[in-house]
Amino acid sequence: MDTVKIGRYIAQKRRGLGLTQRQVAEKLGMSDKSVSKWERGVCLPDVSVYTELCEILGINLNEFFAGEDIRVEAIVKQSEDNIIQIATDSKHRQNKLKCVIALLLVIVLAAGAVIGVRLYLLNRPQNYICAVDRESVEMKTAQLLSGVDGAYMYKYVTTDSFNLLTIYISKYESGKLIDKDRVEVVYDGLDSPENGMIVIVPDFDSNTIRLIISDDCAKLKTEIPILDGVTDRGHSARSIVQLEGKKAIKYDEEQGLFALTCGKNALRSESIEELEAGNAKAENDYTYYLSFKFGK
Repeated sequence: MDTVKIGRYIAQKRRGLGLTQRQVAEKLGMSDKSVSKWERGVCLPDVSVYTELCEILGINLNEFFAGEDIRVEAIVKQSEDNIIQIATDSKHRQNKLKCVIALLLVIVLAAGAVIGVRLYLLNRPQNYICAVDRESVEMKTAQLLSGVDGAYMYKYVTTDSFNLLTIYISKYESGKLIDKDRVEVVYDGLDSPENGMIVIVPDFDSNTIRLIISDDCAKLKTEIPILDGVTDRGHSARSIVQLEGKKAIKYDEEQGLFALTCGKNALRSESIEELEAGNAKAENDYTYYLSFKFGK
């Protein structure tokens, strides 16, 4: 995020409302020194005050992160760009941490080569995918940006190279598979990324699931339609299950990631494991199941 640009925008909006830094700080229950730091681009506010600060300044969260006013028709695109930026910032911090770890390893190796090598092997990243901690700053910010239906973020780490990342979208009606589509990111001729992020944002206002894939080599954004031709969509019951914990990546094998279930009345709970086996509950009207495959 461009903290300097955001800081200037905060200052511009504050002055336009005739407010002092102290007045903004008092409304937030903070010191004017904090507001001064934000406006100078030293740092961003804590995620816990984003919503209240935007309300005070009369802006929305996407404008806050963009550091400028946004036309109504451009808000969805800016929201996606902001989520990608949050994921990218997170990866940059991870890379910095890796550099620090590498430096520590060099020191250890200098003191004792054998011990250093063993430590490296023990701590070497494995091939896995996991849901981003819902208490993390990245996740909380993405939730604010995505709106009432939330956002689901997954980071992956790969020590092995791969040529293709495929996201499958399976649609079930009353337990029967009626359609299976796919989205592909091709890495032929490119070094595949060592880490990346998959973001899923359900949006019942537009009857879509937004899918975002972001890594060091590629960025992809697409929308998956849901509940086509279904009446009373806004009154449907719905539930979401997702991959839990850390899951080892099995190359060239389809694995479960996320499922959205909708019904007019009661719902039966689905599980990622059951859907991986192709078993969707017949009692549920609609299930949208997203799975992934890293192909070598």
